[in-house]
Amino acid sequence: MNKIITFTLVCFAAAAAYEIVQDQQGQEYFLMPLGRQKRQTNIGVSGGGKSGTRVTASHQGNILNKNGHRLDGGAFASKQFHPNGPATIGGQLGYSHTPSGSNLNVGASHTQKHGTDLNVQGVGNLWRNGNSRLDAVGNYGRHYGGPGGTGRPNYYGGVQFSHRF
Repeated sequence: MNKIITFTLVCFAAAAAYEIVQDQQGQEYFLMPLGRQKRQTNIGVSGGGKSGTRVTASHQGNILNKNGHRLDGGAFASKQFHPNGPATIGGQLGYSHTPSGSNLNVGASHTQKHGTDLNVQGVGNLWRNGNSRLDAVGNYGRHYGGPGGTGRPNYYGGVQFSHRF
């Protein structure tokens, strides 16, 4: 699973617009365009007492926002101390199409010695008229590895009608 996350991050880095420059000593540098994108980094400490202390660090932000297409991503790492527990790492990508209200979200988290959880969910707009809309919805989740082994996939799909009064 770590290979999938690394591959995805490398693909986004390769797709990003950048320029390579070289200094007088021959060192090469990547120049990334600067833009005002909303990004947020959080570090938190919680718990204490019998349940232990958990330290969590996360970073999330907008990767692309152009012509009604928006891609957001994030990653986190978490570790429990006293009693010592396994570390958990994970990330997510979320795509949304503003004019239609359609979206797709992919997330994964891995806990040492307990396995990896994968979840994909999406909503695709089929029809919209005023305050009424009809969407196709779907979700897929699965646990891989760990003491219980790889679990069976949990998935559903359907059609959802909504109307705002």
